[in-house]
Formats: sequence, structure tokens, C-alpha cells
Amino acid sequence: MKVIIIDDEKIAIDVLRIMLNQLEQFQISIKGAFTNVMDALTLLEKETVDIVFLDIEMIDTHGLQVAKQLLIKQPSLQIIFITAHAQFAVDAFEIEATDYLLKPVHEKRLVKALIKAQQKWQLQQIETTSTKTEHLLYAHIFGSFYLLDAQQEVVKWRTRKTRELFLYLWFHQKKPMLNAVIIEALWPTLDFERAASHLHTTIYQLRKLLKENGRKDPIQLVNNHYQLNIKIDSDYDELIQLLEQEKHDEQSIQQLLNCYEGDFLAEEEYPWAMPIQFRLKQMVLHLLETYIQHTVVINSLLKLNCLQKMLEIDEFNEHYMFLLLEFLIEQNKKQDCVKCFKQIQEKLLEIGVPIPKKIQKVYNDYMARV
Repeated sequence: MKVIIIDDEKIAIDVLRIMLNQLEQFQISIKGAFTNVMDALTLLEKETVDIVFLDIEMIDTHGLQVAKQLLIKQPSLQIIFITAHAQFAVDAFEIEATDYLLKPVHEKRLVKALIKAQQKWQLQQIETTSTKTEHLLYAHIFGSFYLLDAQQEVVKWRTRKTRELFLYLWFHQKKPMLNAVIIEALWPTLDFERAASHLHTTIYQLRKLLKENGRKDPIQLVNNHYQLNIKIDSDYDELIQLLEQEKHDEQSIQQLLNCYEGDFLAEEEYPWAMPIQFRLKQMVLHLLETYIQHTVVINSLLKLNCLQKMLEIDEFNEHYMFLLLEFLIEQNKKQDCVKCFKQIQEKLLEIGVPIPKKIQKVYNDYMARV
């Protein structure tokens, strides 16, 4: 347990420090002892502490106010108050203090307070571990879809519909979905009775699969509404956070390029996913185009990556073709220009479209100069 002591009396600090060091049944590391509250607050900005022994009655300030400042810095911090007057105990517990000790502090009472703090700390560790466990599944959504379990192994699906139902519930996780709506999305060609039977069976298979991966109550059913009841990390969440940032720099743009490996569920071809896929593509393209147009100083390699990604996302976009070729000309990369122009030719030939005059002209003009 990492401990600090705050008391405006140096003698009281020295006595408590000696007592704590003598308690061999606890693993105590005293990280600091302070007569100045600001020094203690500065330490908490740099290092995590488990327990603070805090004098309530100090000359310059009141311990209860100090405790509130400490908890702002580190909400999980445990406060053990030290006071010469028992009447402060009620106030101490109002801010969820772990314990309070009356001066002079006796060893037996100190041990009792530390046992209580240790138990509380162990409970916090269990709760933290439990919370982390809820995030052990990871869904890779862009490009190829796969779900990783706690051991970073790819989850194997019983049926294709089990996988699709999982993805549908995962994407709509924030709101319960009516069974009829799910049926319309996943089994649109079947009559309702038969489709309802398929839904029931697939829900059973999905529940069983998620329980095998450590989820106790993975799917909730309330008034014919289904809702996925587990937290799953994903590259989709990462992309949404990046798209919602107010400002972007080289680092965030590179993160976005790395994250968007392909379209949303590109290989799955689910009809219900198509509008989502289109919307995300437009958002990514808009952000990249805005960034390269309005950033005054831009890393040339990053700009090249942005232009290539834009053309990868919207492969027949003649404007993006022109921007990429123009950039390569500005960089005087002759071989890359020739390669890019040939790729543009081949791509447009696939759909029977001639090379736009603007692209042909800028290419011919450059080749005539070099």
C-alpha cells in the first residue's frame, strides 16, 4: 500500500512514520510526509497513492477541505483522518473516509484502520478487474470482420446468421431492438412465423456462444425487444472518436488512416449495413479532403497517404485521381507519375470512361518538361 502523511506538526508525522514502519504485517511504502498541503497535491499529480493519513485540524486549513481536493486528484484515494476531537468523526464519514484515528494514535487502533483500508483496496482491485473483463472482447469491423476473445483468439461462429445477428445487435447496442425490426433486417423474405422461429434459434445460439466466452447475461429481452448487454471494444469506436474530434493534427489523421482499413463490414454484404457503410465513407472522405485543403503546412508523406486513401475509398473519383497525380507532379516523382497515370487509365477503362482532359493535360505538360 502506497501511503502519504499530511500534518502540520512534524513531530506527529515522525511518530506516525515510525509506527507504520514497525507494522511488518502490512506492505507499506511511505511515498511522502508533508506539512504543506500544496506539496502533497503536487505529488498526487505525479504518482498514484492508496492511503493518505490526514490531520483534520491544521493551522492554515481544515482537513475536510483538503480531503475534497485530494479526492479530485485521485477519486479512489482512501482517507484516514487523524484528530484530537471525536466530534469531527461524523464530518469525516460524510466524505466517505475509510476511518478516523484519535490522537495520540495507538498501535492497535492503527492496525484496525489499516486492515479496513486493505480490505477496501482489495475490493476496488476486484471491481477494477471485473470492469476490465467486460472489455476483453474486441471487434474488428473495417475491411474484414473478426471478433477476438480474451485470449486474442478469433471467435468461431456456429452459423452465418449467428454472426450477422451479433453484428446487428452490437451496432444497435445503445437501444433495444424490437423483434419484428430484427426479423425485417435479417430475414426479410420469410413469413413472420417462420422468421420468428429462426430469430429464436439464432438468439439461443448467440447467447450460448457469448456465455462460453465468459458473459453471464449477454442478451436482454424486455417486451419483445432484444439488446446486447456486453461491452465490446472495436475499431469502429476508435474511428467515431477520431471523426468527432474538433481539431486534427498529423497524429490523429494517421490514426484515422490506420483505423480505416476498408469499408464498414466490407466483406459481409448485409443490406442493413449498406447505409452505415456509405455514411462512414463520406465522413472519412470529407475529413481527409478538408484536412489536405485547409492545413497550411502538411507532411508530404502524410498528404500522399491521405490522397491514396481517398482514392482507395472512392476508386472512380476523377477529382481524387487528379489531386493525386497533381501532387506527384509537384513532388517531381516521374516514375510514380507514370505509374499513377497508367492506373488511372486502367481503372477508367473498366467502366468505359475516357481519361478526363484535365488529367491528360497536366500529365502531358509534365512529361514534356522532364
